[in-house]
Amino acid sequence: MGANDWQVNGNVYKAPTQGRWVPRRPIDVQGDNRPIYSEVRSFELRWRIFSYEDWSELQFFFDQVLSTGSHVSRLPTYPLTTGAAYGFTEYSGTHWSEPQIGPFFETFPTQAVLIIGNIVVE
Repeated sequence: MGANDWQVNGNVYKAPTQGRWVPRRPIDVQGDNRPIYSEVRSFELRWRIFSYEDWSELQFFFDQVLSTGSHVSRLPTYPLTTGAAYGFTEYSGTHWSEPQIGPFFETFPTQAVLIIGNIVVE
């Protein structure tokens, strides 16, 4: 995982401390009691931040991205087959949520969380 792997619309952003595919919630149940899931997925990015400068850098980047509507986000590939290797894939039409900041320790933020949604992997 290199620093330039994390991109949106071709722009590199600060590599997160953690990232994960968010589990989907069932939207309904079929007649044979199997869950029905939405086609779209979400990816959660987390950063450990230690200063307002880190926060302002992330917020500034988000504000620049927000103005462009939907995005092409480069994220770790969601494995659809067995034996798939780790890599990055560009997903188009994604939407970014505003960064959530906190909790605070004394007067400093400790983490930032951002959710990228509307990801179609299939």
